Amino acid sequence: MQRACGCPQCAQTGYRGRSAIVEVLPVSDAICQAVLKSADSGALRGIAAAEGMQSMRSHGLKKALAGLTTIEEVLRATRET
Repeated sequence: MQRACGCPQCAQTGYRGRSAIVEVLPVSDAICQAVLKSADSGALRGIAAAEGMQSMRSHGLKKALAGLTTIEEVLRATRET
């Protein structure tokens, strides 16, 4: 598992450069119909998950497993409110 450790090149942050973690919602017929029926966010999230949408946290954790970032940074950046 990767851990951030500082050095002079990263200003002691443990990170260098930027890497995006994304969540993309393709507007399928099911999503479109749910929006037209004023579905709440939970219903939209359920449809999206059933259609295979990858959450931002999930994408970030895959990057952490690949050694591109840390789990701590993913959890910080995708903190649920």
